[in-house]
Amino acid sequence: MPCVMCRSTATFKSTVFRGTSPTTVKLCSTCADKVRAEERLRQIKETDGHEAKMAAVDEFLSSVGL
Repeated sequence: MPCVMCRSTATFKSTVFRGTSPTTVKLCSTCADKVRAEERLRQIKETDGHEAKMAAVDEFLSSVGL
């Protein structure tokens, strides 16, 4: 499984939903740290309100180039 950013071996994998469409994000540990993937996922889960949650998902996907 290659990292979506640098094509190295991915060690981080998570699926987020943009509306009803799932997007799986695979990152190597270096890229996951660089985009603060764990922090962004926590923010998505803790965000209240559909619009705010979708904005957090869009921000995360944008940070990894998706």
